[in-house]
Amino acid sequence: MTLPLISVALCTYNGEKYIEAQLNSLIHQTYKNLEIIIVDDGSTDDTARLIQQMAANDGRIKFYRNEQNLGFNQNFQKAIGLTTGEYIAICDQDDIWAENKIEILHQHIGDNWLIFSNSSCIDEQDKTLEWNILRDFNFGSRNYKSILLHNWVTGHTTLFKREFLDYLLPIPPYGYYDWWMGFVALYHNKITYLDQVLTRYRIHSASVTQQEQNITEKAYKLKWLEIVLTMVNNFRQYKNLAAADQLYINKLYRALASKKHSLISFPLLSIINRDYHNFFPDSKQRKPLSRLNFAFKFAKGFKFLKP
Repeated sequence: MTLPLISVALCTYNGEKYIEAQLNSLIHQTYKNLEIIIVDDGSTDDTARLIQQMAANDGRIKFYRNEQNLGFNQNFQKAIGLTTGEYIAICDQDDIWAENKIEILHQHIGDNWLIFSNSSCIDEQDKTLEWNILRDFNFGSRNYKSILLHNWVTGHTTLFKREFLDYLLPIPPYGYYDWWMGFVALYHNKITYLDQVLTRYRIHSASVTQQEQNITEKAYKLKWLEIVLTMVNNFRQYKNLAAADQLYINKLYRALASKKHSLISFPLLSIINRDYHNFFPDSKQRKPLSRLNFAFKFAKGFKFLKP
């Protein structure tokens, strides 16, 4: 029996240092019926030459270069548009995949639109660090509210079906594409999690994870709020939202926005207190007083923070 074609969508930008290792981990996948779609977004280093060199030796690699920089989300959407496979996997330019990653994800996706897995972390010298991307994570039974305030779907761990694109696209130009993917799939209850480490995720000076560790607490909290506001604004505009859910997300957006200029956002306190277990299903169960105390701290405005 012929296995379905699976496309790997890979976006690059000045990734010369690690692109060969990433591509080698794709080329040697145990699942062989692949196409590897690479779209470069205007690299000024040696990335393009290295890719072209590897593409000359493997016909599954198809390489495209943008005439002008599109930015990651739009470049990612372009890469998806160039794929032809029944399934699509997302790939960063600097990680290393387990050789059976695609095979295992394909085996476990079932009737879902999207499956995601876990990643270990490595440094610039390929040394394994002491933590995984998802820690103490139990997918269990959760609804769309669990992904409104924080993302637990990392794009480089995903495999999804082409039919998902009818719901996923267009990808909002601002925010995180994988957070959007997770929200849309979860909203329709068409997502599953495989608790296996199938990717070695690289943390280096240019990575988002490392950049977030290098800023002050106040700057981090302000940045977090801006990111969440961007994503919640995206979610409330999702084309297939039920009216009641759109009303709820609009209410959450306004409550979050008021946090920027208030001592405390009482609307946010009320929402978090009422829906704590939906927002934070992986956190400890709290009794009413503890839950209210948590909601109060969460709803504190930035006037409480020292410069």
